[in-house]
Amino acid sequence: MNTKTIFRLFITTGFILWILSWIGDLNGILPLSTFGMFFSFLLTGIGIYFWLKSYKEKRGFYPKIFEIYRDLLNKIKKNPFNGIIIMVRNLLKFYTLVLIFSMVLVFIGFITIGQSEPVKTVQNYCENNSEIYKITGKINHYGILRNVNFQWSPETVSSELSLIFVSENGVFNLSSKLKKENGEWKVEKLELKDKNTGIV
Repeated sequence: MNTKTIFRLFITTGFILWILSWIGDLNGILPLSTFGMFFSFLLTGIGIYFWLKSYKEKRGFYPKIFEIYRDLLNKIKKNPFNGIIIMVRNLLKFYTLVLIFSMVLVFIGFITIGQSEPVKTVQNYCENNSEIYKITGKINHYGILRNVNFQWSPETVSSELSLIFVSENGVFNLSSKLKKENGEWKVEKLELKDKNTGIV
């Protein structure tokens, strides 16, 4: 196989695995979905390496990203439909850009929002609350995708958080409300729902 074929194989596999892992994370197929995201990142990286190699073999130099971007922008300015034509002609490259962009967003979200104080507060609360333990058993794995909203006012700072986790007794969706008092986050309200049965 030539480098262009290898690039297509790795990128396509990485893209499909990323989508499946994303769906798996949302549906509590953990930790398989987490491993899937990692391997998708790895496969995509290998695919990009072979794309760069193929590009240089064909043209004698690596792609000049800013020049390509400026050229595409000028074509789209002349005719907006050029964007659709270019996307169709370069469908795999377009998918690759979307894939990389979504990976970067997930990574940034995980190391910022995913590791924030409200998230850690809720996780500690769930892991050390006897009533929750009776329902869920030991928590084994949290999903990568988290949804956190912050609200600020002159008096208080509050947050709403939702995530999914797998425990001994099943897969659970978690929704919570937190408030920051005296510099510390405290859980005000927490709801658990069994992912499979819908029972709280």
